[in-house]
Amino acid sequence: MFEDINEEEFGSGDNFDDDSGYKSSESDDIDFYVDNDNILDDVEVDMNDFNDNIDMDAEWVGGMNDNVVQEENEVGELNEVLNNEVLLSGSSSDEGPVGQRKKTIKAIQRAHENDEANVAEPFYILQTFNTAQEFKERVKVHAIETRRELGFEKNDKNRVRVVCRGTIPKLGNLDKSGEGQQEVNNEDEEKCPWSLYASKWKRDINWMVKSYNKEHRCLQTRNVKACTYKFLAKKITTQVESNPTIPIRALQEQLQRDYQVGLSKMKVFRARTEALNQVRGDYVGQYALLRDYVQELQKHNPDTTVKIDVESEPNPNSETRTFKRIYICLGPLKKGFAAGRRDFLGLDGAFMKGPYPGQILSAVGIDGNNGTYPLAYAVVESESTNSWTWFLTCLGDDLGLGTNSNFTFMTDRQKGVLPAIAKLFPCAEHRYCLRHIHENMKANWRAKQFKDLLWDCAKASTIQQFQRSMEELRKLNNDAYEWLKNIPPQHWSRSHFTGRAHTDAMLNNMCESLNSKIVEGRDVPIITCLEYIREYLVKKIVTVQKEIDKAVGPLTPTATIWVEKLKKEASQLRWELIGIPCAHAIACMWEMLKNKEIDKIPEHWVHRTYWLETWKNMYSFTIHPINGRNMWEKSTCPTTLLPPKHHVPIGRPKKKRRRSAMEVEDLVKGNQLSRAQKSVTCSKCNKSGHNARTCKGQKAGGSQTSRNVGGSQTSKIVGGAGSEKVKVGSEKVKAGGSQTSRNVSGAGSAK
Repeated sequence: MFEDINEEEFGSGDNFDDDSGYKSSESDDIDFYVDNDNILDDVEVDMNDFNDNIDMDAEWVGGMNDNVVQEENEVGELNEVLNNEVLLSGSSSDEGPVGQRKKTIKAIQRAHENDEANVAEPFYILQTFNTAQEFKERVKVHAIETRRELGFEKNDKNRVRVVCRGTIPKLGNLDKSGEGQQEVNNEDEEKCPWSLYASKWKRDINWMVKSYNKEHRCLQTRNVKACTYKFLAKKITTQVESNPTIPIRALQEQLQRDYQVGLSKMKVFRARTEALNQVRGDYVGQYALLRDYVQELQKHNPDTTVKIDVESEPNPNSETRTFKRIYICLGPLKKGFAAGRRDFLGLDGAFMKGPYPGQILSAVGIDGNNGTYPLAYAVVESESTNSWTWFLTCLGDDLGLGTNSNFTFMTDRQKGVLPAIAKLFPCAEHRYCLRHIHENMKANWRAKQFKDLLWDCAKASTIQQFQRSMEELRKLNNDAYEWLKNIPPQHWSRSHFTGRAHTDAMLNNMCESLNSKIVEGRDVPIITCLEYIREYLVKKIVTVQKEIDKAVGPLTPTATIWVEKLKKEASQLRWELIGIPCAHAIACMWEMLKNKEIDKIPEHWVHRTYWLETWKNMYSFTIHPINGRNMWEKSTCPTTLLPPKHHVPIGRPKKKRRRSAMEVEDLVKGNQLSRAQKSVTCSKCNKSGHNARTCKGQKAGGSQTSRNVGGSQTSKIVGGAGSEKVKVGSEKVKAGGSQTSRNVSGAGSAK
């Protein structure tokens, strides 16, 4: 059984090389430190012939071939052991026997390293390790590579002895056929001679191999205890970092092929989880580092707003606080949104995954090119009225919004956000996402005619058009008309929009787009999730800046296309609603420009939101990167954050959201009708929901069979589970004909 040693007790094993297996230390033999960044350009001198010209039998050196001798152990095997008498004798220098011993040992080590035949050996006499932990890790790696069952017989602060506990095969007696039969020796009559012993020098902190017998007599095994999930996690860290969703079966097959050992799915699953924790960080530990992350984020991005809300603590002197919420509005995004000149934001939430689930609330705007512009985001416990009120309060403070602000919000009519907006911003324009309205409508009216009439009512630019479309809906179905009439049209129809936002958007696609981009960042720890969102925003700004450099003209590319389209089409109230002149206005402008009544082209009369200059100013504020975790300054806050309280529900955690009515799979697949949403009836029990093949019940009601054979009549009654009286084996025979009556009970009959 392998035991772990505390790194604080034995030091770190960072200098251990997994590929070569060991590193010999020559720092005591050189007078300068070798730095890879400051390499001296010196010539190479071949000193390989030096040892050939030295008399190895000289007394003052001691025979280098005599200090490692072959000693016969208890089982008659020869072990390599260190001959201390040779190392301590034959020295008349002033350094004494200790200094001469060290010189001789280092000379032996250099000779072993220069011998190419010994490079592949994992262990050898006089091999040194910096710590005991480094030595043990090398033993574990060797056990896995050779598929041997190695164990620590002695394991203390000064010595470690490793033995092989493998199974030695034993030849049994001949069987009747005369062939040899191989049996496994289950008794401890004979042990594998392989052994390894290392101890710490009394005057040094290094560990040295002093005894090593490399002969094995045991069988290799596929069940190596040293192959733990932590060992496997180190081997797959790079692979998991590039592909976090790699299947367990693929990893299992790869590791079994590489190491030729048996691995269970659970062990591979734990290895992948451990590797993900090393790459992404620990779920619990990242909450304690959250304040340090916030401090680093605000340091490199000035004017950034971060607010952390914690659970109420009855003990004010407690050194810990339980995390509840966090709100982030980056300073560059705040300045860019103000430069965009469009008071419009979409609000939505997306659920988080992992051991501490919650909701990611986001506020996303629209830029001059009709692209998304995320402004703020938060991680809260749930989409409730309390959490939405807290989020909108923080957002209103950053934008300077008050109760009388004429701002425009768009939501999906979530039950928590409606009262929050009505409470904080009663004068704001609140639009409902038309897609979610149609989802609710589709629950009762699924025909395509209802969808078309709903969109006709929503796209109507004037109140008269809106009323005509509503009248058509009333004629089609009065119930659908009454249901839609209860939703105020100023929340979903263009004919009732104020036009303050300079957009006619009726769908909350800007938030749905952001949610789709951060799917992979919702199943990670808290800091990793926040960093995933920040890195996405950084890349988005850089990508848009490249598109801006290619744009030409006074307007953004999308606005230019709209203007060219409106020159050919007439649209009522288009100018008042989105800020772009209609075809009639553009024609008048060109005529007035021809008569020199005005001196500006029609593009100048487009709202400044769509100007190319405004678009450039909006994305001129870039998000700056932050340092790595090891360079963060420690927060001065006296309390430490703990993970939020969460009750783990029964069953497997949900990883995918519930599909809505609009997202149900199509009934027509290929060239045939799908069986989806079709209710089947069982022909055995007459119940719906399953067929006779999967039915677990019995026939409904029971059955009665009567038949006449010749002069005899046989009646058979088969009772169901609820039959009360049973008479088995009774028979009655009459003259002139035979009549047999038999009662056979069911499984649940009672006598």
